[in-house]
Amino acid sequence: MVHRILDRRSSVFLAALLVASAVPLAAQGGRDLLVPEPPVRAGAVRSGLVPRAADVPVSVRVRDLQAAPRDAVGVASPATELYQYDDDDLEAPLYLVDDETEEPLFEFELAQRFGLSGPGTVAYAVMCLGRDVDDTSAELDFGLNFYSSAGAVPASLLRGFEGTVQLEAGTYTCFTLRGAVEGLELGGGAVWVAVSWLRATPPENTKFLMADEDGPGGGRRAFRARVTEGEDWLEWQADTNPDIKAYGIRLAVDHTEPDPDPEPDPDPDPDPDPDPEPPTDEGYTDCEPETTPLVFDGGYKVGLCYETPEGDIGEGKGGIWASGESGLLWFFSRGNAEVLIKVLDGCGFNGHRWVFMAPVTDVAFNLHVTDGNGQSWSRRNRQGEVAVPARDTFAFRCSE
Repeated sequence: MVHRILDRRSSVFLAALLVASAVPLAAQGGRDLLVPEPPVRAGAVRSGLVPRAADVPVSVRVRDLQAAPRDAVGVASPATELYQYDDDDLEAPLYLVDDETEEPLFEFELAQRFGLSGPGTVAYAVMCLGRDVDDTSAELDFGLNFYSSAGAVPASLLRGFEGTVQLEAGTYTCFTLRGAVEGLELGGGAVWVAVSWLRATPPENTKFLMADEDGPGGGRRAFRARVTEGEDWLEWQADTNPDIKAYGIRLAVDHTEPDPDPEPDPDPDPDPDPDPEPPTDEGYTDCEPETTPLVFDGGYKVGLCYETPEGDIGEGKGGIWASGESGLLWFFSRGNAEVLIKVLDGCGFNGHRWVFMAPVTDVAFNLHVTDGNGQSWSRRNRQGEVAVPARDTFAFRCSE
């Protein structure tokens, strides 16, 4: 297994010092994420405090236009949101070594998970790297990789980039990466951004990724390594060290809004304004669930009742399939699922529990999700209309 311990007594070394100069960043291919059981143990320690140099913008060039498109989507003036979990003062320089030999492994990759508030395009990324005062080599080749999420660790590679920077000995710098990464389209929710690099020759010239020990924190962190050149990557491992709050990786995303529908041309001979129609509950059912067929992690209870076109009232039933955070409900036949409901833990992203509902029915129903404090999230469907899915990433506020 790979583990990571940030302690001066551990047998893994993580350190970072850095200054920067601009170098190209270009698209690269993905890597195989199916790896065998790790043959060695690895961990990490910090090497002491290093001063910070001035931040440096890195202008990047596109090497493969098809692999790294530059065109952004959305309106001309999107709202850029910077996702940052550190306090802008990084104390811990990190890289990975073999627990037994205390030698740096061949290649490292450290990843930070970000909870995006919605779909968008990358405006820029930031990585904070460093170089030891005794390091005799200024240049570092690095990889910048975007992954989908498998919960506590990265999953599939979405897009990979590579580049080179020049580092000043005895300090660290935060690089702003633009160019080829600009306009990369990302969906909402969890996305991982990772920085990878090779150990140096001699090992004392190995560079570092900076980390924050006393900032606000947020998201998740993970790391993996390759022991020697030509070997497969070891498995991703979640970094659960409580002394580290965030890696020195940040992500700026343009969250665009769709263009509004154009105003229709005015009617030259408008009719007099008719009396407004009062709202109606016609077609909905006034039933209330009496049973709790699903209970999810955290005590979130799901109840659903329905009414047929003939006026028969029934309760949604569980038992087809369920886990700690999602499950299926059925009405008339256990083999015929009607509604998928999910309550997900988004506390590390935006401080809320998320509710997703995917119905496949045109029967009138009332659905309620209730937390332990009596707060409720509800949806209903009109008789004869195909119910539509719902997503609410602010359904329940997480407890402190």
